[in-house]
Amino acid sequence: MSGRANQPRDLVWSLENFQSPDNAMKFFDAFKNSFMIYSLAVEKLYCEYGTHLTGPVGRRRMVVLPDFSKYESIFSHVTDSAVSETSIHIYPMLQNGKTRLILSGKSSSDGKLEKLPLKQGLRALNMGYFDNKVIVPILMLGDLREFPEKQLPYLKLHTIDCSKLDRLSQFEQQDIAKGAWAKLNQFN
Repeated sequence: MSGRANQPRDLVWSLENFQSPDNAMKFFDAFKNSFMIYSLAVEKLYCEYGTHLTGPVGRRRMVVLPDFSKYESIFSHVTDSAVSETSIHIYPMLQNGKTRLILSGKSSSDGKLEKLPLKQGLRALNMGYFDNKVIVPILMLGDLREFPEKQLPYLKLHTIDCSKLDRLSQFEQQDIAKGAWAKLNQFN
């Protein structure tokens, strides 16, 4: 289940199908350490990490490098049964000559797609405005994507239901939920 130097394979994200892997990497770096990264292979959540773009042109990969020196920012025993997809996407949009970050998702009230500026969207997300459930946002392999027609990167968020982490204490479950949102404070 691991790649080089005990690196879980799901922390090596292929960018070979991206028209612009360098733009995707730059976009992801704007959110680096703002979202926890989930590794299914080792059932861990990483709060602190770096990234590295590697591979020849046409076979680019982004490697997520957890900061193992900050052991308190790694959560173990995070089973995949607690992780699920959301309807939430974050992407850049050109408005009035400026690039703005947009958060979109299905409204809890009527199921219609809502598009909000990132700051406002994160507040709405935290208040339960999307997907009819409490969302603790995380990222995992496959969540960095590219609109093929526009060659623009975007993120598709996953969520973790902390109440399903029965191998963790209630304190650890709360720590994950609070920590996930605390990391996003830089966008408020």
